[in-house]
Amino acid sequence: MAFIRELIHVNETPQNRTAVSADYCFNESAFQIRTYKNGDIHREEGSKQNIQLNREMAIELKNKLQEFLDQ
Repeated sequence: MAFIRELIHVNETPQNRTAVSADYCFNESAFQIRTYKNGDIHREEGSKQNIQLNREMAIELKNKLQEFLDQ
């Protein structure tokens, strides 16, 4: 897995895709989200996407999510 180092805004409309499930975990230095097939709570079919954020990027993402929620 790799840490996200930059969040770049693009002027595109989000695409609707199949539903997935996600889990998350964190410690003092990283926040991680893993997605997998909806309902596959034991991830028997493997993770589809993984992201890791350090504290700086987590704060940036929190701010972007707040912008989204404030619309």
